Amino acid sequence: MNLGIFELFGKKKAQASGVFSLRAEVHPYSLKANTNDFVELEIKLENTSDAPQLTSIVVSVPPGLGFERSAISKQREVRLGFLKPGEVKFFKVPLWGTQRTPNGEYPLKIYALAHFNDYAHVLNEVRKVLHFRVD
Repeated sequence: MNLGIFELFGKKKAQASGVFSLRAEVHPYSLKANTNDFVELEIKLENTSDAPQLTSIVVSVPPGLGFERSAISKQREVRLGFLKPGEVKFFKVPLWGTQRTPNGEYPLKIYALAHFNDYAHVLNEVRKVLHFRVD
């Protein structure tokens, strides 16, 4: 007797780890206050799942910092396409301060998103918050 129909509803092994391994750091480690200068946010992302993932990275910064010299843009999305299992992507994003950037600690929010079929539908995400210093 074949019980194949009941195997549809049976237990399946869940994935042991997350979808991504996300590492990020800023070089140099701080920025001078009230100057037009930039640092580079270095991001290393690895697909730790056993399936290809349609992937994007979203970086969000608070007021006072930005992604271009005028620091108007507060969010940047980088679309990476499909990452194969075990594939690693490394890239840099410039973070700018302006003459209006005061001293303080700024949270940098980084999201690695796995999408379903297109970039409009999010399947899974990994978040990281870096605390960045402006002296």
